[in-house]
Amino acid sequence: MVAHFFNALLLLWLIAAAGFLAAELTIPTVFAAVITLVIAVLVLRRRRWGYFAAAAWGLACYQLAKEGLALELVKRPAMLGGFAVVVIALILHETYCRRPISEREPPA
Repeated sequence: MVAHFFNALLLLWLIAAAGFLAAELTIPTVFAAVITLVIAVLVLRRRRWGYFAAAAWGLACYQLAKEGLALELVKRPAMLGGFAVVVIALILHETYCRRPISEREPPA
């Protein structure tokens, strides 16, 4: 139940980030918005790499806001949200995408 809430919260953050990036109307920010929407689709489908990409993108949004390269209007929420996305994405990755021990590779 809590994981579903965090998954919806992560999707909401990704969609909001895509909206703010697309609103700046430069080629790099529109490209970043498209990448953010692709990550949101992967998270919606609960794919393993979607959560990993969301965590990496959270760090990227934090750095973009910190350096002033994008997300200027929402700098502080972008930085705080980027940090929170990393934690939430890793927790959801472990909740939804954990492989059983029998499927893991045996030690060499």
